[in-house]
Amino acid sequence: MFDKKNILLIIGILVCFVFCAACELSAMGKKHIILIDPAHGGEDQGIKLTNDVYEKDITLAIAQFIKRELSKESNLEVVLTRDSDKTVTEEDRKKSIGKIKPDFFLSLHVNGGFGRNASGFELYYQGLSEDIGKKTAKDDKLQVKNKCQNDSVAMAKIIQENLNTLFPRKGRGLRKADLPVTDGLLVPALVVEMGFATNSEDKSKLLNLKTQAEISKSLAKSIKTFFR
Repeated sequence: MFDKKNILLIIGILVCFVFCAACELSAMGKKHIILIDPAHGGEDQGIKLTNDVYEKDITLAIAQFIKRELSKESNLEVVLTRDSDKTVTEEDRKKSIGKIKPDFFLSLHVNGGFGRNASGFELYYQGLSEDIGKKTAKDDKLQVKNKCQNDSVAMAKIIQENLNTLFPRKGRGLRKADLPVTDGLLVPALVVEMGFATNSEDKSKLLNLKTQAEISKSLAKSIKTFFR
């Protein structure tokens, strides 16, 4: 026969077991939201690559490739700031970030300028004031900003490694910069400049469907690695 104390103990153990199992299932079922921004669109064409192809076309094609590549991942959900050739303002993009509250924001661009010899890919993350990174910072908002910056840099390093495999010796580094689209928003974010439209070799690669797919796979692989 069980006395009242033993029954209560058994009930307590069962409650703990059910609670822990529920927490584990909840964690397993959590989806990380990735907001991918194909830069430009619609009336905003971006950099011209040919008479018929602009930056807006390249960024959208690669964003759609990435979304398809990650559609099989149970822990990831990819949302695009635009899924067609339509005009999306900077304010529209900021509203999307604020509404969706993604776990990561990735903006895709094509570079230009710096002469015809400029070539390769670049990564930019939101620059924060120097005191943000101090360990003594106690303010919750500062700590969140610090985490956003750390996550951005961590993702950038993974992307660098994967793109370096695809384009050896073409990495132009990771740079801190003002990103107006994420200004004032607490979200890990990166801008990926995938190559130079003003460089003949880069331009040929960016126009090639096979290379677009390879870039997409590299970025998708990076996202999967980061959220593993």
